[in-house]
Amino acid sequence: MKNIREELEKIVEKHLQPGKELGYAVSVELDGKPLLKYYSGNIVIDEVYYPVNADTPFDVASIAKQFVACCTAILVCEKRLNLDDSIRVYLPEMKDYADKITIRHLLSMTSGVRNVYLMKYLMSNSALDEMEMFFRQEQPSNEAGNFSSYSEACYILLGHIIERLTGSNAQFAKQRIFEPLQMSNTQGHGIMGGGGLTSTAEDLVKWHNCLMNRNLPSASDGLFDMLFSRFRFNNGELCPYGFGFFYDEYNYRDIIWQYGDNTGWQSVIRLDLTKKLSIIVLTHSDCEPVETALDLENAVIGNIFNFPGQKNYKSAYYNKPKHISNIKNVEHHDFPNAQRRNPITQNNWDKYIGRYYSHEIDTYFDIVPDDYCFQIKYADKNDAGYIDLLDYSDKSNLKMRTRGEWGGYSFPIEFYGSEDKIDFFTLREGIGHFYFVKCLL
Repeated sequence: MKNIREELEKIVEKHLQPGKELGYAVSVELDGKPLLKYYSGNIVIDEVYYPVNADTPFDVASIAKQFVACCTAILVCEKRLNLDDSIRVYLPEMKDYADKITIRHLLSMTSGVRNVYLMKYLMSNSALDEMEMFFRQEQPSNEAGNFSSYSEACYILLGHIIERLTGSNAQFAKQRIFEPLQMSNTQGHGIMGGGGLTSTAEDLVKWHNCLMNRNLPSASDGLFDMLFSRFRFNNGELCPYGFGFFYDEYNYRDIIWQYGDNTGWQSVIRLDLTKKLSIIVLTHSDCEPVETALDLENAVIGNIFNFPGQKNYKSAYYNKPKHISNIKNVEHHDFPNAQRRNPITQNNWDKYIGRYYSHEIDTYFDIVPDDYCFQIKYADKNDAGYIDLLDYSDKSNLKMRTRGEWGGYSFPIEFYGSEDKIDFFTLREGIGHFYFVKCLL
């Protein structure tokens, strides 16, 4: 075991490069026995440095989804909700289209509900909170169950549903998961959904042992059968996302994993249920932990089991892209009620010049001429100024320039118009179809 530990240490040091402002915690366990425990650097909160040790909590971002999903499964086992319930049973404020979206669709990220974080790219100076944005959405991006689009929206909604059923989903997770597993340094914050969780590498090892051994004290019968059940799309194909984790089926190994990212906090947890191998990498730095986790796994699998490692990082992980243009573009799906006529082109866009309003995100837009093309700008309600939103790039693409630190992105967009409304399709998973209506000002 000494040699494997030294090799694992070299992998960590190669990828994560120890330094004062680079804090990370790494755990590698095989069948409950530690192969590596590695803590280095500091986490920085409000310009105060805290040395990383076994008890240092990290913001684990989307890893919260696994616990939100487990809370959901517990409530299903206790018959407090049903996987096939419409989400409007619990969120009646949603529009009528949500009648066809079920708890099952939220868990598998096949709901078609658009991601409010991405819609915020299109938002100007509105005071809408994220739930009001959900409640204002007029229609989904696609029919529920057609395909899976990774989106915080599904788990934010699940978090609010659990909150309404239990009074506090963070407290419910603490009582039913964290305390029984003695995860004493794990805490939910606010309404856990797509994030809102701090935890440690040691606590997450306890969670992995719970999953590997199917042992959660006081859990109802059938809980783990449900957690490891696979969702299917409407066409019968298996969905790659389950109860808060992705499936990575490689060389007959049953692997589940999740990636978390929240402004400087990045994490990867990866569990091989066949080999009982747990990989946990938590960082508070600009280091990318994806390849670190896979190299650690390959070293263990190759040295101990003489098993071929996995080299294709992109196929193994949902690797959070730096630019929207790096995300796979999608073809048109069945956008309900969408206009599919009168495409806006260089030959006719002058007729659409004017001011528009989107009720869904409470934002005004101006379409203005710009030499031989056009621009769409945020229109401040008090006419205090503009922020460039979109400008024409070529016949098939528009560039989106967002505000502040978000930088610039480029992805295909198609525009359709009528006398009083503009539809556009971003052809990008997570937003899909969007529209705004011309103001009579």
